[in-house]
Amino acid sequence: MIIDESGVLPIVVFENGGEWSEVLKVAAPHLDKRGLAKFEQAFGGAVKTVLVERHYIDKDYRDTFSNYHSKRFQTPNSRCNRLHFFNEVLDKAALVDVERMQRSYLGYSVIRPTRPNCVGRTLICPVDSRVGEAHIRTCAEEIHLLGVSLEVHGFPFISQDADVTVCAQSALWTVLRYFSNRYSRYGEIHPFQIGQLTKDYSIGRMYPSDGLTMWQMAEALRQHSFEPLIYSRDQHKDQFEHLLYTYIESGIPCLVGVPQHVISAFGHFSNIDSLLIADDKRLHYSSEFNQGFVISDDNTFPYQPLRQGGALSANDSRFEFSQIDSFIAPLPDKVYLSPEGFRKAAELSLAKFISESPTLQNETLMLRIFLTTGTSFKGRILERGMGHSSVAEVYRYLPMPHFIWVCELSTPGLFEQRKVLGEIIWDATRNGYETSGLVACHLPEKLIFDLGSSLNGAENLIKSDLQKFTPYALYVSNLSQIN
Repeated sequence: MIIDESGVLPIVVFENGGEWSEVLKVAAPHLDKRGLAKFEQAFGGAVKTVLVERHYIDKDYRDTFSNYHSKRFQTPNSRCNRLHFFNEVLDKAALVDVERMQRSYLGYSVIRPTRPNCVGRTLICPVDSRVGEAHIRTCAEEIHLLGVSLEVHGFPFISQDADVTVCAQSALWTVLRYFSNRYSRYGEIHPFQIGQLTKDYSIGRMYPSDGLTMWQMAEALRQHSFEPLIYSRDQHKDQFEHLLYTYIESGIPCLVGVPQHVISAFGHFSNIDSLLIADDKRLHYSSEFNQGFVISDDNTFPYQPLRQGGALSANDSRFEFSQIDSFIAPLPDKVYLSPEGFRKAAELSLAKFISESPTLQNETLMLRIFLTTGTSFKGRILERGMGHSSVAEVYRYLPMPHFIWVCELSTPGLFEQRKVLGEIIWDATRNGYETSGLVACHLPEKLIFDLGSSLNGAENLIKSDLQKFTPYALYVSNLSQIN
């Protein structure tokens, strides 16, 4: 049913679940069947109402229109439509109920008058992960509709327009918009501006764009205040997928290279309920049980699963793990130690101190590595308990670097329960050659921490015995869980 079809804000109410064609009717000519299919796949049957905001001026499309489309002989419309999605049936009378609008709001998508892809700036919540239990990185955005402020949490999405943005610029935009939405230190950047970041490192014409190399994308990130690292499968071989997983686990969205394409990865899903340790290794990493990444592929729809063994359904990415040949990690400044450097440091620390723990020294261990901030880590101490009151107290009072690497220590049985027995914390502002970057090594029976470095002095390791330790919850603040 369509309400106020000829108005500025027509409403499409889904009465029988098949009204997507009516959305196409009221959002045309901007919206086409190809764009509509993205929403049908992303939402499934979750949408009950769509508001079509006509004559919307979009900041990202206006950026490309002013700098590119307006210079053409035949120009497209300078205005867009914006679709708002709700999971409840809303009529015009319901649009004054702010609480109900917020409760049912699923997000928005800007529809540009561009071909072959009309879907522009989009932020919708992950209503159906299609991957079982997934963990993703999200940001929040406030939008204004009919004088009402609504908030949506999700990961940004945009389709390429085949002129100013192709897959590389689209993937870059999703990552950069995530950071600008989440952190005030990163300014918002628009599609045409992204291309300008690489103009001094390009050969030939800039527009229409033929895409960007991984090196050019890394340079664009560097010019936007990041310190990016480029990884290739050939260079890192057996550690390649572990490293990509580690960055995602750390809440750092990555630009991922697959054959003739670039996507962004911002989540993962694992089968940790049925761990199978089939060899005699003492140390296992949580990355070994990763079954897939959650990606944004501008050719498809938001929140698509990229599975280890390839597509299992029509909603899965056509790519698989083995086709990922490279990725870029947009590290913030003050993170000087790479995850591969920390892995070595953590394993050396564990070998050095494992004799202090009768509980762990003969166990098969599950290790989980991630980067976080000292502030965020401390902010979860009281709710997690840290297994012992003395550990919680020391951690709360101990000065910590802005960024820290953490290696959680667990056993297969406890890891299934999302429990850990300790952690190794390392100063992420150290380089890979410094051996004195230990902040703390927490074992079930012992806490070892560096009081000297925390006070900007020489290393001074303090050892404290712990009695009656208990397992405690693993740290989960880097990613949000969806089902």
